Amino acid sequence: MQYFDQTLPLAFLKADRNGEILSYSTLARNSFDLSDGNLKGIIDEESIEKLVRYSREPGVEPVILELNMKTKDAPLALFDVHILWDSDGCANMIFLPKDGSNEVLMKKLLELQGRLASTDFELLEKKEELEQVLLRLNQLSGPFVPLSESMCLIPLFGDITADKINVISESCLKSVFAGEYDEILFDLTAVGEVEDKGIEKFTQLIKTLNFMTGSIIKLIGIKPNLAKVLNNYKLDEWVQLDQSLKQVLTVYLDRKEHGAS
Repeated sequence: MQYFDQTLPLAFLKADRNGEILSYSTLARNSFDLSDGNLKGIIDEESIEKLVRYSREPGVEPVILELNMKTKDAPLALFDVHILWDSDGCANMIFLPKDGSNEVLMKKLLELQGRLASTDFELLEKKEELEQVLLRLNQLSGPFVPLSESMCLIPLFGDITADKINVISESCLKSVFAGEYDEILFDLTAVGEVEDKGIEKFTQLIKTLNFMTGSIIKLIGIKPNLAKVLNNYKLDEWVQLDQSLKQVLTVYLDRKEHGAS
């Protein structure tokens, strides 16, 4: 990269088609940080794309483009750039700063970019907070309740979605494997809407529990709309159906009392 023509009263650069700066004037050196030796170091990224798009072949008339430049005094400054390609395929470029009427606009643009960056970060934080809240809600929508040493209950609340069943499955399997439960009850009384992916995950959980523990799995509180959906999955060999938790507990207590006598 050559430095030349100390008397030229304009910011002048000469660069090849790869953007490598071949020579420059005094004013160009004073206006821009040329340490990278490439146009990418002093021209805004979008303006670089504009410059490439409007590149001209040798021999045509000069082109004038408005480009955002990175100067030593400002991170963005608008320039009129006069470009003429020579027979060696090099761009001879003169940079003329736009008048002061654009300075306010550029300042507002920089302020807007700063606010957008701050807003993006705040939105990311809110998104992470919301994800944690949803995770916690899903965890609370299927709590594990040990009723005795041999019986446990998992009541489901709200809509059955794949995300919810995935969260519930993790805690449910861990808790079931930590004990020795002969009967596992799922209370579906408070279930709302049912998603296809959610019910698929639920039936997978039932089969996994049955296969891994050999326990009796009972579904209670099934509403007609849910019963219709479950019929498609043919769970008869995997589960028993009961009307209510009260009915199951009454049978359980009677059995315990009879066994005790």
